[in-house]
Amino acid sequence: MKFVLAKEYKIAICLFLSCATPCCAQNSVSYSENLSGLSYDELYEIMVSDADSLYLENAFSAYVKKAKNNRDTLELAQAFRLKAYNLNFPESIKSVDSSISIAKSIESPDIKELDEFMAFAYYTKGALYYEKDLNYKAIEQFIKSYELIKNSDNKRLLIIDLLLIADIKAVYGEEDEAIVLQRRTLSYLKKNKSRIDDYESQYLLWTEQMVRTFLFAKKLDSAAKYVDIGISMANSENLKPQLRDFRIQQAKLNFYLEKYKESSDTLTKYLNENDGLWFADDLFYLGMIEGELGNFQIKQKYFLTIDSVIKANGYPLRDNFNEVYQFLLKQAVKDGNTTLADDYLNKVVYYDSLLLTTQKNLREITLKKFDLPMQEEEKQILGNIISSKSKWLMWFYVISGVMLVGFMGYYIKYRRTKNRLTNLMDHNIVLEDHSSLKEDKDQLDEETATKVLQSLDDWEKKKGFLDNSLTQQTLAKELNTNSSYLSKVINAHKNKNFASYLKDVRITYAINHLKENPKIVKTKSMIQIAEMYGFNSLSVFTKSFKNKTGVTPGVFFKRIL
Repeated sequence: MKFVLAKEYKIAICLFLSCATPCCAQNSVSYSENLSGLSYDELYEIMVSDADSLYLENAFSAYVKKAKNNRDTLELAQAFRLKAYNLNFPESIKSVDSSISIAKSIESPDIKELDEFMAFAYYTKGALYYEKDLNYKAIEQFIKSYELIKNSDNKRLLIIDLLLIADIKAVYGEEDEAIVLQRRTLSYLKKNKSRIDDYESQYLLWTEQMVRTFLFAKKLDSAAKYVDIGISMANSENLKPQLRDFRIQQAKLNFYLEKYKESSDTLTKYLNENDGLWFADDLFYLGMIEGELGNFQIKQKYFLTIDSVIKANGYPLRDNFNEVYQFLLKQAVKDGNTTLADDYLNKVVYYDSLLLTTQKNLREITLKKFDLPMQEEEKQILGNIISSKSKWLMWFYVISGVMLVGFMGYYIKYRRTKNRLTNLMDHNIVLEDHSSLKEDKDQLDEETATKVLQSLDDWEKKKGFLDNSLTQQTLAKELNTNSSYLSKVINAHKNKNFASYLKDVRITYAINHLKENPKIVKTKSMIQIAEMYGFNSLSVFTKSFKNKTGVTPGVFFKRIL
């Protein structure tokens, strides 16, 4: 029996890339012959096309009839598997389950052929769950598919399974593990280069998934590297949809790099080409950008649109939905709208609970069914290599050396972190004091600059920086000066721009205040703590904290507790 990925492979690409165009559909197939006279491959092509529903149903009936006439049970199972792509959820799951039951009923199967079919069936079921954001159910099916396909000749499906497993890991907090798995997937891809006809396309797919993983891990330099690779490849091959996908990823990268205008321009350019949850994802970044620029009404408008999209899709789980409702809850409380506040609070609680449950289930599934078995497999392979080459002693020294180096690296990192924490706990943290150039100061009127600095000092003592709606313009107005002059004074006397100065003031106060009030850490979430000290973005708070102290807020909070 011949298995073809065709549309199914495109479905996998569409499932987890940052575009929502219907690239999983092929051109509608038109046949003049009677469907009953077509081959399995020809019927397959129809069933994975974007033909109308009646034509697809007729193709399914012809496929079933042909399989029954030929007494080919595996092809009968194939017909039900392919039909799942053209059904609504959850009927699509029932169709795949039927195909699995039919295949398992074969009395004397060709084991290799059956295993390959079952791998496709589990992949199909996982893809359907993934599309509905039922990720812990999806990853279980992808793992089953991987286990069955890993020893076959079909390396394309193996690579897709690994990419999807890595993607789910990255989305739900296992970014480092996802990066390791992505690199292992690249190793498989390169090792089987000669056996994969569309190797360049698969490498491009892997590259975009690597960008997503690095963005989730906030490893921005690495993400930028692969964005550049992807854009270059897509340009050279004139692949416009893939180029757009990389441009959108680049826009998200620019958001984290605080290049807000570039990010906003790109996201706005492609916004209307997406729909559904991908549309909501792009709106989230546009809203966050407006928040960083102090345009909270526009941010609220974007987030309210996201709420309507989420509602239309049955409130699925995405990594940023909790932050959306945290903001809307805060705005509702600010506006005194108790009905809306209660609604948004319920959604915050719902997504907190859903996220924790999903992460717990994913961890249990991947640890027991994927991570540990893969580790055992690697140990077995390593043992065979050592045994076959009779160099166990050399490998012992190599492994011992690696472990020793790893331990030393861990110990050095541990000591460095401990010293930083000790310094944080034992000393008050102060604002950075950079010496500024005399010629910069000479460009300002000394008397006026002194008044502005005194007003700025009074403003700091009153903790005006805790206002998270603060902008350079509003502060200048409060200090009885203009925005441009305030910027020049801060540049000359603080040796930094306004945004960096504001982050430094806020994070310095936050550290000292939390040390004096450790109960805050026990009673508030990370995003709530960030907002207490004037930050509207958890990512900006985390980055500012680590830049200031050398440790993450999570490590510092554990020490406080």
